[in-house]
Amino acid sequence: MSSTGLRSVLEGISKSLPQISKPGRKLSLGERLAWSAIAVAIYQAMSSIVLYGLPTGAQTQTNFLLSVIFASSIGTLTTLGVGPIVTAGLILQLLVGAQIIKLDLTKSEDRALFTSTSKFLSVIVAIFQAFAYIQAGFFGVLSPNVQALVFLQLVAATVVIIFLDELVQKGWGIGSGISLFIVSGVAVQVLDDLVSPVILQDGFYHGVILAIFQALTGGGDVNSLFVRHVAFRGDILGLISTFTLLALLVYIEGVRVNIPIAYAKVSGYRSTYPIKLLYVSNVPIIFASTVFQNIYYFSSIIWARFNSDNSNVFLNVLGTFKTVENAAPAPTGGLAYYVMGPANFVDASADPIRAVAFVFLMVGFSVLFAKFWVSIGGLAPEKVAEQLVSAGMQVPGFRRSPAVIAPVLRKYVNVVTIVGAVIIGVMASAANYLNVYGTGIGLLLTISILHQLYLTLVRQRLTEQYPAVAKLLGEA
Repeated sequence: MSSTGLRSVLEGISKSLPQISKPGRKLSLGERLAWSAIAVAIYQAMSSIVLYGLPTGAQTQTNFLLSVIFASSIGTLTTLGVGPIVTAGLILQLLVGAQIIKLDLTKSEDRALFTSTSKFLSVIVAIFQAFAYIQAGFFGVLSPNVQALVFLQLVAATVVIIFLDELVQKGWGIGSGISLFIVSGVAVQVLDDLVSPVILQDGFYHGVILAIFQALTGGGDVNSLFVRHVAFRGDILGLISTFTLLALLVYIEGVRVNIPIAYAKVSGYRSTYPIKLLYVSNVPIIFASTVFQNIYYFSSIIWARFNSDNSNVFLNVLGTFKTVENAAPAPTGGLAYYVMGPANFVDASADPIRAVAFVFLMVGFSVLFAKFWVSIGGLAPEKVAEQLVSAGMQVPGFRRSPAVIAPVLRKYVNVVTIVGAVIIGVMASAANYLNVYGTGIGLLLTISILHQLYLTLVRQRLTEQYPAVAKLLGEA
């Protein structure tokens, strides 16, 4: 099918899809914050509602890394989380970037078509992932009728999440729903590891602060809290590494190279064009995590359907698993085992080869996707040079031409793309081995999202106080 024919099909689908209308007036900052809070509250409520029809004691845990990245809680209405939306968005970005689907995202009608197509593709991905969860045995052995009921609930819940995300993005809220759901999920995990009053198998509170106080006042052994042999629970090692990583991330987020620029039409005007060390932000990590997630899903389906006894040598290369009570199938070997990686200090110590392999895989995929994203995401030196020239800017000492400015930018962009990808790849993977609360990827996403949210809030506040600025920015 030609790109023109494909576009016509997408436009036909777009017209038939329901959508959230934009607010009829410009909402105040307080109103947008309220709508954002409502969306997050609904999502968290869905995370507490168990899927109807599941037997008592059905699986309620999954891979912790995936649950943080995609804000999911298996066994509930948010079993799939934002995974289908993120996966669909990345696939569509790749198709547009590769010119398979020709869309000019600078045009409002093409952006609208991109959004509607992403919604449709999200439902398709949700159908696949819901099928994968059921067939891989994430909920145990279910009858055909219960399987159909669970499948419908998972897809319907994804549709609700899509509309919650659209509600926020259409101007009712702040930022994007996906970002808010991820941040709220990470925040809940961090707070649990800090102050949860639940007593765990080791006799101490889940929250490390309460556990330390309990040990000091009750005569317990504080040293046993340094590394707790209970998966995904707060310990002193995690407390130290979490705050260390947070400080490091905040610092790195502000590191940038400032290239001097001048306004060609105003003599003496000087400014700088900042190139951040994390030039592509957290996009490579999201790409890599999505790929790893789908490898995990696909291999678990193959295992459950054709290799449940791990006897097929060829299928074992893709992944071997074992059934775990009240949890998703746990990878024990093959590709699925290494792309998931150890989740904590104890697991990493038990299999250091797996730990090192996961770091290399995460870094390698991060670098690969970072370079790819720069080329298709409008971040290439040639694109930036064209934007500077079209804005009337130039680099002092160089002719005002994209062909001349692009090489100047390239020597910086190429370096920060690779170095930034390596940094976030190492942090996202190795941080888990230090029991970081919310996982390394979770904190990376949270810091980046909160930084963008802060900038959005400042912009919104500025335009409210100074209407002239709103007109200048086209938001009046």
